[in-house]
Amino acid sequence: MRLRGLHPVVREAAQTAINYAEYYGVPVTVTSGYRTWEDQEKLRRAWEEGRAKYPANRPGDSAHNWGLAFDSWVPEPYQRWWDQVKQAVGFRTYFETDPVHG
Repeated sequence: MRLRGLHPVVREAAQTAINYAEYYGVPVTVTSGYRTWEDQEKLRRAWEEGRAKYPANRPGDSAHNWGLAFDSWVPEPYQRWWDQVKQAVGFRTYFETDPVHG
């Protein structure tokens, strides 16, 4: 999975949420975890140029640069449920503006 590079506590919480979803038959796709500053800069530039669907912080301002966040996708019927699962294991979520972020 793409949880490699996450802080161990964050990785454990993310894995707990994913295991919970799998138990209930909800497929989770991890789309991003730890990001280098260069990767974050590319995402930020794409956001600023209107080429990205989701917002991206500047390098150093993103929890991804520190291994403290991951992005994931679930099928639409489960999105709000997945948001609540991520919150239950300790993640801050931004469902209205950045639903993939955890």
